Amino acid sequence: MEWLHKLKHWILNFIYPKKKYYKVPKLMRRWDGAHCAVLRIQRNTKGGMSTYRITSRYGGCDYLITLDDLSELKAELLGEFNGITIKILGDSSPLTHRFSVWRIFINGSSSAIGIWDVDLQGITSNLNLRHLAPVRAVAGVALKPLSLIHSKKNSELSWHNQMERIDWIALLERRIRGELNNPSHNIKATIVYQQDNV
Repeated sequence: MEWLHKLKHWILNFIYPKKKYYKVPKLMRRWDGAHCAVLRIQRNTKGGMSTYRITSRYGGCDYLITLDDLSELKAELLGEFNGITIKILGDSSPLTHRFSVWRIFINGSSSAIGIWDVDLQGITSNLNLRHLAPVRAVAGVALKPLSLIHSKKNSELSWHNQMERIDWIALLERRIRGELNNPSHNIKATIVYQQDNV
């Protein structure tokens, strides 16, 4: 869970940067909607491919969506512990990426909605598509909240309630199928962590 510790540390530093040691992440792009803004931000962590922060116009909490390359995360886990060499078994797993969705609160705390290891490459041999398809699919997932409506009269249709009901994995699978042009692609999602009521 070294990856989880580093990501949580990065989230805390993102919210409460240390003036001396922390470099504010670069804002790559911003999309504004009626009820939220989506920010693509640079995250310089090993394996980090895409990071999006979704900020609500209604307060409460923000959401963070991250995509990491599993092969780079696995390479980072190799090493020695108390004189014992830690080796990762051969990369026979079809899972290629780690996808996570977080709530970020104004007080600096965060809670994971879900963390999943998924296959976002399939059997494609095109190297460009193997890199671009996952990035574009996650961008589509991150931009979905821009299309949500908000109702003050019906709490079930509030923007935050709709965000809490999104099936992130189903949305990601629909997006990657389109990017890979493979309507039957199965992302083989493996739960690393999932909130109980999701």
